Amino acid sequence: MQVVQLNNVSLRYDSNKVLDEISVSVQEGEYVVILGASGCGKTSLLRMIAGLISPTSGSIFLTGRDVTRVAPRHRDVALVPQQAGVYPHWPIGRSIGMGVRGRLSRPEREQRIREAAKMVELESLLDRLPEQLSGGQLRRAAVAKAIASRASVRLLDEPLSAIDANLRYQIEKDLSRLHQQSPGVTIHVTHDGGEAMRLASRVAVIENGKIAQFDTPDQLRTRPATPGVASALGRSALITVPVTRIDGAWASKDGRKVAGPDAPTGSTSVLGYYEEDLKPLEAGQAPESSDHWIDHQRNATVNHDRIVWFLE
Repeated sequence: MQVVQLNNVSLRYDSNKVLDEISVSVQEGEYVVILGASGCGKTSLLRMIAGLISPTSGSIFLTGRDVTRVAPRHRDVALVPQQAGVYPHWPIGRSIGMGVRGRLSRPEREQRIREAAKMVELESLLDRLPEQLSGGQLRRAAVAKAIASRASVRLLDEPLSAIDANLRYQIEKDLSRLHQQSPGVTIHVTHDGGEAMRLASRVAVIENGKIAQFDTPDQLRTRPATPGVASALGRSALITVPVTRIDGAWASKDGRKVAGPDAPTGSTSVLGYYEEDLKPLEAGQAPESSDHWIDHQRNATVNHDRIVWFLE
């Protein structure tokens, strides 16, 4: 079942187009990561789904209902913002309770809070103030608030930013586990390609205000649609070189050649490779070979099977 459907959604601020005709469908049970550079519109996309800002054009459907102009409180959505989303002068149990929806008795409400806190391993800390918690615990509290709402759509805006490296992998595991234990979908925004590839069922990469590719991590890794997508995946720096098909091989302007995909003579392409795949050029190694590419600037080579091709 389609839980979230965006149809040609665009967002403008005056003459500045932030997002351009975004169309995305998220199915029940999916963990979707929106990946892109800072300022590309990722957070704006989440805020439109939550109803905090309205799209300039296009429509938003949640579980089959058009909510494009529906107020946030009438959407079945829980947003975990970049900041913790808990109230500084309240015990975190009370903040978590703000996520509880529906008319419940006090015992039912408290049970919902305890269940959510238990899922994120904060059950013993409900009486503490935010200042008494670590950064990782505050993130867990914000996620617990979303869980307590039992919303079918959970929106996580950079949930792992400003978290110490030794905690990030543990919280990633927690997010994955909580998603699997909760019905609905999770949509998670990040600029960290490695994080996206570890967590997502599918990743939507935003480039120049558009979805450049929306695919599984495996497909993104093996068949990135653009150099921008390949660069966003969180590996080392991507090096690109324009090449032309000549005499059954691909050649750069300075005459370097390498084997690659078949194409008619005269076709143009861009080949790319990650800096981590370079190997030092050995003494006496043939300067030209179809099975590797020479990077003279770095005095290194890369095997042709590590090259990513972007045919034009």
